[in-house]
Amino acid sequence: MQYKKILFPIAAGEDVVPRIYGALKVAKWFNTHMQILSAQLDPSSVYNMKMTLRGGVLYEEFLKNAKDDLEEANAKNYAEFEKICKEFDISISDKPIDGKASASFKVKEGKRSIVFEDEAKFCDLIVASVSMTGKITGSFEAAVMKSGKDCIVIPRNLTEFNPQNILVSWAATPSNSRALTSSLPILKQAKKVHCITARAALGENAEHSLNMLKEYFELHGINATYEIINTSSIPGEALLKEAKNGNFDLVVAGRQGENGLREMFLGGTSRFFLEHTDIPVFL
Repeated sequence: MQYKKILFPIAAGEDVVPRIYGALKVAKWFNTHMQILSAQLDPSSVYNMKMTLRGGVLYEEFLKNAKDDLEEANAKNYAEFEKICKEFDISISDKPIDGKASASFKVKEGKRSIVFEDEAKFCDLIVASVSMTGKITGSFEAAVMKSGKDCIVIPRNLTEFNPQNILVSWAATPSNSRALTSSLPILKQAKKVHCITARAALGENAEHSLNMLKEYFELHGINATYEIINTSSIPGEALLKEAKNGNFDLVVAGRQGENGLREMFLGGTSRFFLEHTDIPVFL
């Protein structure tokens, strides 16, 4: 699939600029349009203290200062966005430009989780940065898990995106299968594709499943290598170890179970993986 629009929802934080930098690296690689979306609540809907402050005078002054702070932060972030776009030769545009990477920076009023969930339904791909703690935040869940879209989760300090060495995490689940097919255009451009599975996930069917996967990849002209690995008692640790030891640029995995990312490949939660990875993950 040729992506026409990528959405990057961004929440507040002191490290906004590195996250914008990483997201635009992804947009540049795909040579497509990225919409960077920031959502914020109207301060007057949050700080409703007019009844408790004398005559409303202090409230109005407080409200003005809060709005000024938001406008200053937005202006600063936009200036950094412009600077990075210039560095990457990305055109600033509200709409895609054929054959060229482009980007827009939009601030929308409303609750983040609601805004992100709504906007995410109308894009081809989502890029989301992992939270600082590895926990699945409300904003992250809304954009990634409730949109029904493919997603690339990036570390908060991503400086390069060039997926030439890709690790495929295979568990033979429906979501894993969907991620596999969706990632085919990326896999076809890679120099190396290595597929792993765990006997704990597939049991005696592991070898057969990998052979079927090999046939599927060969059908699409992908020459990959295959391995059955051992897991550890810490969920996500084996996958992370394989990803780092192999110097992979990207991991392809599936969102499993009703809890989505909370049950990434190799069993258990993905928190360990998300807390420790510095490698992007295609889901």
